[in-house]
Amino acid sequence: MILESDDTDHDDNILFGNDTSTDDSEHGKNSKTVFIESKKKPSNTQSDSSYNFSNYLEIYEQIYKFYCHDEHKQWQLLFSDIIKQSSTPYQILYMFLDHTLSTTNNKKHKMVIPFIEQFKQIKSLNKNIELDETIKHNILLKICRRCLFSQLESIIDIFDLRSIDNRLIVINFINEQIEQHQDIIFISQLTKILKLFEINAIPFEKIIIPLILKAQWETIKFVVEDNKILQRKLLQTIDDLISTDKTKVRCLLAEYSIGINSNYIDIHILKRAARKLLKQYNFDLHDFPNLAMHEKISFLKTLFVRKYLERKNICDNEDDESWSEQIKELIHDNRNLQIKLIDLFVDYTDLDSGDEWARFYNLEDFEIPEQVRIHRQNILKNDTITRSISIKPSICLTKQLKDNIYKPTILLSDIVYIETDSDVDPFLNRFECARCNVGSHLPFVGFDCETFMDPTQRTLNSQIISTIQLASLLISRNQYLYGVFDMLALRLQFDIKSLAELAQRLFCSRDFILLTYNYACDTSSLIENYPSMNDALMQGTAVIDLFRVQQYILEHCPQVFPYYDVLLNSKSRGLSELVRLCFGRPLDKSMQTSDWRKRPLKQAQLIYSVLDARVLVDIALLIEKRTHSLQIPWSWSNFKGYIWTNKAFKKRVGMSQKLENS
Repeated sequence: MILESDDTDHDDNILFGNDTSTDDSEHGKNSKTVFIESKKKPSNTQSDSSYNFSNYLEIYEQIYKFYCHDEHKQWQLLFSDIIKQSSTPYQILYMFLDHTLSTTNNKKHKMVIPFIEQFKQIKSLNKNIELDETIKHNILLKICRRCLFSQLESIIDIFDLRSIDNRLIVINFINEQIEQHQDIIFISQLTKILKLFEINAIPFEKIIIPLILKAQWETIKFVVEDNKILQRKLLQTIDDLISTDKTKVRCLLAEYSIGINSNYIDIHILKRAARKLLKQYNFDLHDFPNLAMHEKISFLKTLFVRKYLERKNICDNEDDESWSEQIKELIHDNRNLQIKLIDLFVDYTDLDSGDEWARFYNLEDFEIPEQVRIHRQNILKNDTITRSISIKPSICLTKQLKDNIYKPTILLSDIVYIETDSDVDPFLNRFECARCNVGSHLPFVGFDCETFMDPTQRTLNSQIISTIQLASLLISRNQYLYGVFDMLALRLQFDIKSLAELAQRLFCSRDFILLTYNYACDTSSLIENYPSMNDALMQGTAVIDLFRVQQYILEHCPQVFPYYDVLLNSKSRGLSELVRLCFGRPLDKSMQTSDWRKRPLKQAQLIYSVLDARVLVDIALLIEKRTHSLQIPWSWSNFKGYIWTNKAFKKRVGMSQKLENS
């Protein structure tokens, strides 16, 4: 128990002094006078059983005054006299606590525990003090509603709410509150009471569903703790709530008497929460079918965005085939996903493809949208069909669009493909030996990685690293050198120590500057795939994040970018926008939807993969040249090393530890 006291007070049990009843100090006499005078005043009530606290307000304020001045013996004496002279001492305690918690004075709120502890001392000397039946309901309705969680245990104990008879009252009361579902904060507080009771009288689902629907995640965390059974139950409950079958959801709510309209459930919030919990608890996605379905639908929508929006004017038959293969693997024989696929083709006004895929999956007319059904009927009748918007532009348009993207010449012969661990050291040595050929600073090495989301994996939002790419300009030969590390092959050959050493040579190198873009995002994927890389990634002493360089230049010296236009005021901060600022054209993203799982990689994929790493070096060289010509002071050392926020640092360290343990 922590009490407020001055520096000279070292008595840990100051509340429980044995001389309180015989205190003859001036304050003691004054406190008795206040109490006696208050008893002489006319009362609006006939007995102590009244809930009218007005008779005690003056005494209460005197107690508070003593408390604020650390005159503990004085307020204890006054409070004890009130309790001892009452025929219903529990009711007096209840009224004092109720009045204390109903105020907005936080200093007064600190008196709750001292009041209770002093009452305990009085009760220990008088075994005949009994709890009034009339106040039990109000203890739950008012005191437990307003008190802090740190005060809850003491309130439960002093009012003996753990007794067999009182437990039943508490359980019935909590049941009623959950079914009424009027005050979710109060329900959260009552849920904590049940947890402190360590009883399972109310089904877990009945307790947790209202908390889930009102996003009371701190309370949920308190209830579930590290109990794997309850963690699985929590995810299973969320999985049931996000079912696309509304009848099942309504039945679930009715089963536990939860009076909420299922149409008002925010599926998006629940999905986001479930994704986090799935990672946090380390469960398998496929154990939760509704969540798996939603995740696959999200991934399906992502594939459509990439095909129809991000590269809608680029014609690439190989990429279209890769896209179709990913669709087939994702959907497999799931009828609901097959129907959803056709709906998406309608959304993107591609009725031809919608009809082709509907035929591929043998979907009946009643299973497909009306637009596709009419389109199919017109084909069967050999009528003239008004074709949907074509997604394959003319050859001239395709060439024109390709001319408007930044795609420097990259020779396949300059790319070193590394798929065995014995090839790693010789390649990195070439970069490390290049430092002697550079003057004012270490050589630049661009870094990037290609990832994919595998629908067969445990969590769809986990990025699996396919390749790591490096690029550097060898000044002595005026030639670029590229390296593509096949991580799907190397991860089978590397042990934990080898991966840690590789990360150390890359991210903490003393022989080159490692250029990245949005380093924080890269580290999340790398740590999730390779936890042993964590230490080197978090140090990042060789890293310069061009995302932060971009932010600095735009704020302090935007004229460094040749194609900066204040009138455009572009809000984009991606790498493609940075390339446009430097070279007047956005970055080539034509192969973004390629299947990076399959081996061997196509030549076009190899060239595309090193492009992002190459442009980072091009950008750094251009910034260096422009700042020099504009006579703007510039030093790369000001940007070297990555400074983590506390939140980001804790998140990545925690992620690494959890993955290593699992």
